[in-house]
Amino acid sequence: MLRYLLVPLCVTLYCLAMDPSDTTNVLQGKSLCDNDQNMSAIQQLLCAYRTNQRMIPGQQIIYINTPQQWKAHNSVNLIDKAGSDYLITPGIGAHKLYIRKLPWNRARRICVQEGGHLAIINSNSEEKLLLRILEENKIGTAWLGVHDLYEEGDWNTILDEPMESSGYAKWTTKFDEQQPNNYGGKQHCGLLLKEGGMNDAECTDGVAFICEINF
Repeated sequence: MLRYLLVPLCVTLYCLAMDPSDTTNVLQGKSLCDNDQNMSAIQQLLCAYRTNQRMIPGQQIIYINTPQQWKAHNSVNLIDKAGSDYLITPGIGAHKLYIRKLPWNRARRICVQEGGHLAIINSNSEEKLLLRILEENKIGTAWLGVHDLYEEGDWNTILDEPMESSGYAKWTTKFDEQQPNNYGGKQHCGLLLKEGGMNDAECTDGVAFICEINF
């Protein structure tokens, strides 16, 4: 079965296919596409797309639709680890939304089996990315890799790091009561709301979830 990975290019083709330290080539308009001996695998892939498909720098989305293509430019074989479709975002990571609603721990195990973990938001940019994924799939909430299972109010990531050090610790202001509120004394797992921000919920609740693989 083919796996489809969407790679949005945030930089131009020339940023990847041209040697920025070689000012002679830059001034003469030459690129490493003219000398494939010095190219990395990803540069070869991009040069092939530019040559064969008349790529316009900075405006391309590349569909990598076979495991062989992904192996060609990444030393870590994410496809074999994941076994399914991930959205690849340069500088952020690889994410996959599961719309199947599962308890937090079962969702955690599925992400681990795919070589990753429940998503940990590290920036506002990553939050925006995940919110877009939720919106496109009409999902209201999704489990994240954060919890306070060790001690009430002491929120940590799935990687056993303090949540505050992850770069993102925004809780929702959707409700009248400040969150997290540990309603009923049983809310120890974190989820992302489609409106933005996190909320605490009972870990046994069935919720969609997002897996993440770092690279």
